[in-house]
Order: sequence, then C-alpha cells, then structure tokens
Amino acid sequence: MSARLTIVGSLVERFAAGMSTPRRQQIAREIAAEARGNAAVLTGAYRDGIGTEFRRTVVRVVDEDEDAIYKEYGTSKAPAHAALTDAARRRGRYRGWRPR
Repeated sequence: MSARLTIVGSLVERFAAGMSTPRRQQIAREIAAEARGNAAVLTGAYRDGIGTEFRRTVVRVVDEDEDAIYKEYGTSKAPAHAALTDAARRRGRYRGWRPR
C-alpha cells in the first residue's frame, strides 16, 4: 500500500506562524523587558521607547525613540549601546535592522 502526501508550503508556513505566535510574543516581551533594564539612560527616551508590536502573526520588538538607531548601533562619535540587539541575540537568531 502506498500513500501520497502533498505539502502546500504557504499553508504550512501560515499554520506554523499561527501556532508559534503566542510564544514569539512572550519572547518579544522578555527581550523588551531585558533591553529596558540594560538601556543607557540620559533622558529616558531610549529606554522608555522600547516596546513590542503585534499584528496578526507579525511580532516585533521596537524602540520608538527617533534617535534609537544611533544609540543602539552607535555613530562615529558615540559608542553603540546595543541593548535591544544583545537581548535579542540571547534568545535566538537576530536578523538585524531593516527599514520599514
């Protein structure tokens, strides 16, 4: 007896994304909490801007401070603080910053 199995990639991806969303949201909350705890504080904008965004199966850890990218990655005159990056790296694969 033989069996034939057809796997539809897009259905599998949607199912996996849906099933993993609650855990990925929890991981995002953990990353944000750790990053807030480790963020450098001058005015508090960098630390207080750290949060999460959830839309359907999309899960993001963000910083709403308009200067966060410079604080996170540094400049030629200021060192990187990397609070978000370091927290994310401790919890899995980090894909880096991408403009929206």
